[in-house]
Amino acid sequence: MRTKARGSRLGAIRDWRLVVICLMLVSMLAACAGNNSNSGASNNKESFPAASIEPSASNESSEANVYPENGLPKDEKVKLKFAYWENGSGREWIDYAMETFKKKFPNVEFDVTYSPTIETITATKIAANNDEDMFDIFSTSIAGEGIHVSLAEAGKIEAEDDLWDHKAYDSEKTLKELQSGVYEGAGRISGKMYALPTGQSVTGLFYNKKLFEEKGWNQNPQTWNEFVALVDTIKAAGLIPITYPGKYPGYLGFSFGLAQQYELAEINGDLEKFDDLYRNYKAPFYTTPESKLLYKRIYELGQKKSFPNGVAALTHTQSQMQLLQGQAALASTGEWVQNEMKESIPDGFVWGFMLPPMGDNPSDAKYHMSYVQGGYYIWSAKPELNKKWAKEFIAWMWNLDVQQRFAEKAGSLPVRNDFMNDAALVEKLQDAPKAIMEYMKNNTVKGASSSRNNTLTDINVDKANTIVTDMLNDVASGKLDPTAKLQEAESLLEKAIAAHK
Repeated sequence: MRTKARGSRLGAIRDWRLVVICLMLVSMLAACAGNNSNSGASNNKESFPAASIEPSASNESSEANVYPENGLPKDEKVKLKFAYWENGSGREWIDYAMETFKKKFPNVEFDVTYSPTIETITATKIAANNDEDMFDIFSTSIAGEGIHVSLAEAGKIEAEDDLWDHKAYDSEKTLKELQSGVYEGAGRISGKMYALPTGQSVTGLFYNKKLFEEKGWNQNPQTWNEFVALVDTIKAAGLIPITYPGKYPGYLGFSFGLAQQYELAEINGDLEKFDDLYRNYKAPFYTTPESKLLYKRIYELGQKKSFPNGVAALTHTQSQMQLLQGQAALASTGEWVQNEMKESIPDGFVWGFMLPPMGDNPSDAKYHMSYVQGGYYIWSAKPELNKKWAKEFIAWMWNLDVQQRFAEKAGSLPVRNDFMNDAALVEKLQDAPKAIMEYMKNNTVKGASSSRNNTLTDINVDKANTIVTDMLNDVASGKLDPTAKLQEAESLLEKAIAAHK
């Protein structure tokens, strides 16, 4: 299971030494935020999209000594210290990215540290406060609660928003024009993006396409009524319509959660208002029309016995086995499911994907949760030339050939919307990601993310979230009308907001 796509569901266990490191780190950042001797240079940030930097026209010599693609010097050697989290994605794709980048720009070298525990290595280097020894580029996997916000607020990492306007090296379009929902899904700190996504996970309802074809079931319902009719048809055939792991009820939100509230907000003409409420921790949130309608629908599905009996006892593996063994027709999960269950997938199983539409109009956009993957921080105290080359390499990861290897080897989804235009690239996708890309090709689809523009530290925020999470199994079992619990959560959120002012 890939923790990067599951947020808080699974956490790493840290030893006592790491606790000490994190405490030192927080103190160091607070002390050094305003007096780092290198901060003057790092605060003079420039915007340098690849296609927008023009080499100086003052003389032919200067033009000959810079790359026309980005205006950076050819004759100045740069070595980038790079920290790579070696996880289930492997290293083959990132090695390919570096090799092709060095071939294009031979003056750039990489000094790479690969490690499955890169979060501890990086935290240790940050705590040491040695800018020269620190990585130029490093994985966003760092040990320490709240460390990302602390780094950003202390000016220790570079904002990367300008990369959205960077032209892709293999296209005339900008990365923002080429992105497939990750612009909205990219995490931000105080409104700024510090790590450009390089891949994404998408969640929704997965099914056995072969079974649906044999039964003649609707594989692409376009309205809520069509979806409910599908659920009724599956139930009548003796199968569990929708399964999810009740031990981790957040899985239900992969298909019936925040993304669907965004979808309802757009249908209601309140998308901008809803986005402001969520991103900026404003009330009401739990009792908005979108929230109340979504949970009402989950409750109504529960009363129809659409979810497994005893769902609260199911683990994610047990839930997904129900799908693979033909006991359930739809499973709420993410595209990582194919890799996760690869030893248990029976012969003849063909992955399919759909989203539960919230509206009554077939032309309404369908929303999915997008969990951005990858992304790399840049250390602000590094020389300006190093930081510029670091950004160029991050943009290089968006090249289609690099994206193809990331999708093929890591089992993830590409971040570019033109990926599906190349049949050869699509053919190399794993089946579950391919099913998602096919769905996106045939429907109007938008991504939503769980990122916020700010944070609330009051304990009532966690209490409100816990109330909603803990009620899910009872609501999905048709035992609990969610109205009172949503109001209780709303009251706690209001307390947290008041305490913050």
